Amino acid sequence: MIEIIKEKIWESLKALELQTPSKSKINVEYPKHKNHGDYSSNIALNLAKKIRQAPWTLAKNLAKHLSTDPLFSEVSAAKPGFINFHISNKVLYSILQDINKFGHEFGTNFAKGAGKRVLIEFVSANPTGPLNVVNARAAAFGDSLANILLAQGYHVEREYYINDAGHQIELLVESIENELNRLEEIEVEELEEGYKGEYITEIAARILEAEGTTIHQLSKKDMTQKISDLALDILINDQKDTLSLFGVCFDNWISENELRQKGSVEDVLAYLSETEKIYDKDGAVWLCSSEFGDVKDRVIMRSDGTVTYLVPDLAYHITKYKRGFDRIVDILGPDHHGHIPKLKAGIAILGYKPSLMQFILLQHVTILINDEKVKMSKREGKLITLRQLIDEVGTDAARFFFLMRKSNTPLDFDIELAKKRTAENPVYYVQYAHARIASIEKNARKEKLKISDFKPKYLHRLSHDEELNIIRTLMKYPELVTHISSSYDVNLLTTYLIDLAGEFHKYYQKYKIVNKRYKELSLARLFLCKAVQTVIKNGLTLLGISAPTKM
Repeated sequence: MIEIIKEKIWESLKALELQTPSKSKINVEYPKHKNHGDYSSNIALNLAKKIRQAPWTLAKNLAKHLSTDPLFSEVSAAKPGFINFHISNKVLYSILQDINKFGHEFGTNFAKGAGKRVLIEFVSANPTGPLNVVNARAAAFGDSLANILLAQGYHVEREYYINDAGHQIELLVESIENELNRLEEIEVEELEEGYKGEYITEIAARILEAEGTTIHQLSKKDMTQKISDLALDILINDQKDTLSLFGVCFDNWISENELRQKGSVEDVLAYLSETEKIYDKDGAVWLCSSEFGDVKDRVIMRSDGTVTYLVPDLAYHITKYKRGFDRIVDILGPDHHGHIPKLKAGIAILGYKPSLMQFILLQHVTILINDEKVKMSKREGKLITLRQLIDEVGTDAARFFFLMRKSNTPLDFDIELAKKRTAENPVYYVQYAHARIASIEKNARKEKLKISDFKPKYLHRLSHDEELNIIRTLMKYPELVTHISSSYDVNLLTTYLIDLAGEFHKYYQKYKIVNKRYKELSLARLFLCKAVQTVIKNGLTLLGISAPTKM
């Protein structure tokens, strides 16, 4: 509807022989107050100075011209120069028909993406332990964003980058080796660094069960490699299984270790040396990243000959560019904020366009149990795993709660609230609206009232403010999905579904939906309910959440 109104404004400007900006420059939004209308535009304020006309005068002239359009029941000007639009009931009724006609496709806009290729990398947790609640937020967000982009016609690939090389893997192996020795009653020294927790003991026990005492007969090098291979296999498969339970499946799993074995790191170093954007200092090799927007130059090779994390990460991101994606989205944790400028600088130095990359930093998650914060530490093995969270509250509640806040906002996850089966629990509240409508339809069939008997002429029976306001909310669903595909504010969809469910529950409490004495009114209300149910299901599906018909 927003695009249609922009078109109407543009045509009106042209008809009045006024300067016509490009349609993308015409702003149409929702008014802050509902009594101001369904939509509002500040085009008169933006254009007045250019055409040397008072904003208020221009707004009145445009409003008068637009008022003749049957799309609107009213178009009014408001000082200092706003134009407010009220959509006609006839159009609102046609939107209801569109919803029930298009069903699960309502809200899609395949022309927007037009098959452009998007790569979304998310979760990408170090394979040094089970997935935790921080990884869970990334999983819910990345998967839902992928669903939304698919609904807008983009070709989307989900990707997981396995950091199975480097110092953290060495610490993992040392931790498991220590635990193996402990299980075999071999004297061990406590590690200054390393990973703790029951999962380390479990991995060590599984390796011991599979290999027996022969593992201690291997050379130090072979034993380290054996432990590394077995442990990573256990941990990565556990991550895959857990993500599957959470409704998340990746198209690509990319191994850092495999990239290194293919010589990708050496290739990047060679490419960088050819750019003449590196130099030696203090025995280390530095990248001239400050010339490309970074706050300072960065070390890419230490004095001992080992490379910093930036180099393999550049090697990995080059593979994204070489695969020909139109948009590259990285969903990262808040601790990666400082990594972005140097990565973009390195990409630019290597001759690629940093503008293709978009970064989303998800903030921390705090788990609350009985209003108390749970302290977590992966190194200490003190964490709430994603699998434990699924067992405790279920996938639906977990995903919804992780998506209720803007990505750049810290999130408090209330375990006790997520477990409740009452209206206090927002996901239950939304799902119950869907299930309630299924129950209404079932009761209607008992009264010999079927939606298949509905006729469009019955729609004029929907005349109460509550009914028309519900349709107005439904009307905004496609616009919202399109907006999220650009803004990445997935939280707006959870807010929308809560608001829609709230409007429906209040309507249900106030009005009788099914009354066989008033067939036309009942069928019109059933038609409205069906549209509400369709939009709730479509929205929940994008979020990877079920829409039950019984609760």
